[in-house]
Amino acid sequence: MEDCSLLITVRNDQIHFEGQDVSLEGLANMAGFLQVFAGRESIQRGLDMDDIKDHMLDIHLAAMEAVEAQMGKWLQEGKEER
Repeated sequence: MEDCSLLITVRNDQIHFEGQDVSLEGLANMAGFLQVFAGRESIQRGLDMDDIKDHMLDIHLAAMEAVEAQMGKWLQEGKEER
């Protein structure tokens, strides 16, 4: 994996991010690290491992649905322009 960076900030309930030299591989590795971090923090706060896995799966599925919906919009917009 090449050197890259991702800065995530939350202001006024809005999530902002900026990246530098971020490849898909790098972004996937960082996302995996954030999942491990969130899981570890959840365990330290007393959550059950099965509950953590259920929450993480729900988040993943919702994210993939959002990606699918966005791709559908992009494809529809691309077809309308042609």
